[in-house]
Amino acid sequence: MENNKKYETPEAKEALIDGLSFICQKLYKYFDGKKTNLMPISQLLVSLALQDKKQYENVSSEEIFVAVEKVLDLLEMMTRKRDSDIH
Repeated sequence: MENNKKYETPEAKEALIDGLSFICQKLYKYFDGKKTNLMPISQLLVSLALQDKKQYENVSSEEIFVAVEKVLDLLEMMTRKRDSDIH
């Protein structure tokens, strides 16, 4: 993660780390408490949530927060669907 040049500013790196931690917390609900390193999966999800043009350019902390929110919203929707009576 630190080697990735598109997260060059300290703010962007901090936003990425915070966002990945939030996503990991949500993802752990799907693994029934098993010890699993979900950080690579979280980083992949954030990368996929970024705008196409930002995949290889510098990314601001605000853009990271937006991508993290997209991922968290999707995970929340998946959780609600899983927990509902409709399958």
